[in-house]
Amino acid sequence: MFSGLGFRCWEFEEFVAIFYCRTGIFVRDMIKRADAKPGLIQKTVLIQASPAVIYRALTEAKELARWFCDRASSEPRVGGELKARWNAAAREGRAVFTQIIPNSLVELRWEDEGPEAPQSPGARHVLSYSIVLRRRGSEVLLRDEDYPPPDPESVAIMEEGWNSVLFQLKEYCERRERAAKKRTPALAES
Repeated sequence: MFSGLGFRCWEFEEFVAIFYCRTGIFVRDMIKRADAKPGLIQKTVLIQASPAVIYRALTEAKELARWFCDRASSEPRVGGELKARWNAAAREGRAVFTQIIPNSLVELRWEDEGPEAPQSPGARHVLSYSIVLRRRGSEVLLRDEDYPPPDPESVAIMEEGWNSVLFQLKEYCERRERAAKKRTPALAES
């Protein structure tokens, strides 16, 4: 048990820790031995929604503003920009799409700005979501890589933040999927 974090940990072949969030979802943290890459966070979550629903939630401005941020603009193509605004934190973020495979992969390079942004030459923050169709839904692998790697305390805070983001994505996509299924029989009857 990781004390103070509120989850139980079991070790597997690659020291994959699975913990049960208070919210009732499982998020899998990929934790490797000493050869773990510093600054890399990987998490997976099973979402009972189609890859298309998840892809739209990750790339369309209207969808992003419903679950991720307060306002967004998005050009989901390689080289296109994603801009997000969070009113409560009075913060804005800007990213560039570096890879896009509809319904399968979204990769962004965040162009961090502000006093906390890495100032060293060659600094980068790459975030990717891989979406794989499974029998009981879609598995989403989140991969967040920072260079230079942040300090361990910052990584711990980021990991908790990603748990929250994945939970919000899961809830939103599953709600959208249920709503779409309810509309489909109604359309068939008319």
